[in-house]
Amino acid sequence: MNTRQLGRGFTISTVALLGLLLSNALFSAERADRVGSMGPVPKAECGPNDSTESGLQGQTTSGERAVVNGHTDSELGYNCNLELVGQFRGEGAFSQNGPAYFDHCAYMSTENNPSQQHPGVVVIDVSDPTNPRPTAYLNDTAAGLNPHENIKVNQARGLLGLAQSNGPNFAVYDLNADCEHPKLASSITVPNSSGHMGGWAEDGKTYYIGQSFRGVGGIMPIIDVSDPYNAKWLLNWTFTGDGRPHDLSTNEDGTRMYSGQPGNFGVAPTNSSFGPDGLVILDVSDIQFRRPNPQIRIVSRLFWNDQGQAEQMLPFFSRGRSYLISTDESGGQAGVGGLAAACARGASPYGYSNIIDITDETNPRIVSKIMLEVHDPKNCSKFLTELPEVNVVIHD
Repeated sequence: MNTRQLGRGFTISTVALLGLLLSNALFSAERADRVGSMGPVPKAECGPNDSTESGLQGQTTSGERAVVNGHTDSELGYNCNLELVGQFRGEGAFSQNGPAYFDHCAYMSTENNPSQQHPGVVVIDVSDPTNPRPTAYLNDTAAGLNPHENIKVNQARGLLGLAQSNGPNFAVYDLNADCEHPKLASSITVPNSSGHMGGWAEDGKTYYIGQSFRGVGGIMPIIDVSDPYNAKWLLNWTFTGDGRPHDLSTNEDGTRMYSGQPGNFGVAPTNSSFGPDGLVILDVSDIQFRRPNPQIRIVSRLFWNDQGQAEQMLPFFSRGRSYLISTDESGGQAGVGGLAAACARGASPYGYSNIIDITDETNPRIVSKIMLEVHDPKNCSKFLTELPEVNVVIHD
């Protein structure tokens, strides 16, 4: 994900978005020979007092983004079946891929701005959801001051892992005694590391740092956290082909890695982040069992060409089968020729999630596409007349 400051605040809302989407998109995929929805899910029925966008499902129109009398309609926010329970505003949130939490605590990265009064990852007590409050700031390590999208908690061991954005520091914090005041367990220098994303093996004994290198090649630093108070760099795995992860997850026994490999449709490898966009399943058994001269092997690949910059691969199980939920940052408009070319080839203009059946890991396959109306290729041309969207940095 491009580095940018996010909107201010940590917000708690009463919503089950994933359940809403999956209820329409997934469970028709209960058999191996059946697929689920490959188009937009039904529109939600919003409450009478909700504030909603006027365009397609999932769209904020150029009119809603236009500045009128110093303000835009969209900056007031929209909600559909969402109820604000409480919020912590602080000094703003920074790039973070999903919430990091343990027990009654949440962890939120900040911008690493020299003018901040409280730099570092914010520790937030959410035991009273109507009044979340900060209890500590992780400013004692370079990783705590400047992580990117790699703030990850291993629930099994109560450990928080952080990798320094574009830097060599990796830090582990122990959350078990007091999640409101994490204890620094290890802070180490990882050779040639340039932290971007990353994640834990399920057992919490290994942390994999996902890089953000462009062009052919790329490394994945691997950290041994068997003893969190003596974390050790194991090796930097160098990829010579596919498999380079943006974000990643593992199976329960830690022998398989599900790598979201980012790329853009129609972009030469030297200009794309890592190559083809999609899923690469890797055998990381040698790492998990700490074998000498460890090797990482490709089990299978599943690429798609209507999106770009694959990120998370989130495992789950349903009715005896194994699945992943994928996420992509951008749609076909990020490829060669932009939005017009994406529409012409029938691609989705914006990134969406796939449901991927990995019951047979040697043959992963998409069984459902979780789309809103903005993702439907049939609606792609409607965006050609809209003013382009831009990333906005929000400051007070």
